[in-house]
Amino acid sequence: MGSWRNHVFLSHILIHLVGLIISQPDFVFKDCGLGFGNYTTNSMYQTNLDTLLSSLSSNIDSYGFYNSSSGENADKVNAIELCRGDVDLDTCRGCINNATSKITQDCPNSKEASGWYDLCILRYSNESIDGKVKNSPPHCAGNTFNEALRTLLNRLSSQASSGTLRKFATGNETGPGNQTIYGAMQCTPDLSEQDCSFCLQTIMTDIPSCIADSEGWRVDVPSCNLRFDNVPFFSQIPADSPPGIS
Repeated sequence: MGSWRNHVFLSHILIHLVGLIISQPDFVFKDCGLGFGNYTTNSMYQTNLDTLLSSLSSNIDSYGFYNSSSGENADKVNAIELCRGDVDLDTCRGCINNATSKITQDCPNSKEASGWYDLCILRYSNESIDGKVKNSPPHCAGNTFNEALRTLLNRLSSQASSGTLRKFATGNETGPGNQTIYGAMQCTPDLSEQDCSFCLQTIMTDIPSCIADSEGWRVDVPSCNLRFDNVPFFSQIPADSPPGIS
């Protein structure tokens, strides 16, 4: 009888875990790193990737950023995770948990992959990525580009790139017809001020090619992102934590 009950109990756990796996929300954008090759199932690279992904959400700092690696030489995996600068730590960890589960489902056996949600981005690669700008390919959707928006994004680019622990800026500008335009820009904190500015200015040039018939748009690349809309979409940026507190 006990064995039967244990079997039923374990079955319920298995069903619950399967439900968690298949219920991960879809990425807004994803890039499975075509051209970077694939790893072999049950290889050392997969072991290192699984080890790394399992540790990311618990290690993210209070500013929503963490970068790490696992393994050595050809089997080394590098990863970066970043949450939007106005997201609280619990929400950030939940978003990263979704991303780490979803990325291997959407990009099975890919040696490099990136996934974007509204609130976080996850990227891993077999190449070194810490402190290095990657501003392609752009993933975007857009609306018209006007001078008010250009003024807003130039201001936010300067503010975000000059940040230290949180390279994130939000703001608004009055556009045509007295309509308020809301914007946000962000870089991964491992970038220098110059590299962050370069990344943001580069993706701003992608805006005309990303124009679509929509009320707002965004451009995402692995090292930085920007977003604009005609309705508020961001929260107050959390206050910086005292040193040593995450």
